[in-house]
Order: sequence, then C-alpha cells, then structure tokens
Amino acid sequence: MRKPTFLILCSVLMFGYLASAVALPDQKRTVGDIPSIITAGLEAYKDKGPEEAVKTWIKGSPIEGSKEALSQANALRQIQDFYGSYQAFEVIGTRDLSSRTRVLYLVLDYDNGPLFAKFLVYKTGQNWILTSFNFNTKDDMLPSPLP
Repeated sequence: MRKPTFLILCSVLMFGYLASAVALPDQKRTVGDIPSIITAGLEAYKDKGPEEAVKTWIKGSPIEGSKEALSQANALRQIQDFYGSYQAFEVIGTRDLSSRTRVLYLVLDYDNGPLFAKFLVYKTGQNWILTSFNFNTKDDMLPSPLP
C-alpha cells in the first residue's frame, strides 16, 4: 500500500518540477526579440565603429554623456586590436527581472575570438533604454546556468 502512494507522490513532484521548468519566464530569445536600442548599437558598431555604437546605446538613457559609459568605446577598440574585426552577434540568453527590466546576454563574434556582453535595459513607455552594459573576454560574467 505504501509503495503505490510513494510512486504517485514522486510522479506528482516530478511533474511539478518539470512544469515549473517549462514555465520559467527566462528564455532564449531571437534577434527579433531584442530591443532595437541594442541592435541599433550593434549595427553602428559594425558600420561606424565603437564610439558610434556606445553613443547609440546610451542615447536617451540616464548614462548618456557619462565618461564611464563612453570609456567602453576604448575597451571595444582594444578588443578589436586583439581579436580583429567585429563580425556578428548571437543571443546567449535573456532574463526578465520585471515587466520593464530585462538583462540580455550576447556573444559578439570577432575574427579571432568571442566577446561576452551583458546589457541591462529598461522600458520607458513604448521604448527601451540602456541603463548599464559591460563586456568581457571571459565567460565569468555569464550567469550559471544560462537563462
């Protein structure tokens, strides 16, 4: 009598665990799901270089004009010296922290290596703005497990 009860309990718990894993709001997104402020900056990076990318990302945000934010252009320039030209990007994962706050994890592909990027965006009315971002050649900045 105890064995069937135990099996049913285990089945219910396992089903609940699997159902909650499927229902997680964190998910892998496609390029079309990325806020346009991010993709516009990446296009500016490819076409016009690091300075234009950073200016595009921070336009209209609280960090617009910030020396710290603008210094990220120097970091991207150094990455190009090391890895070569920026080629493309891929979405690694995203995490919705709230209905208006999202973290995006991307890998930027260069001629000779990857750069990992983390962008924090915030929705103001109809538009997304960038509130912080950072880059690293090491994957240490990525959460584990990935969203």
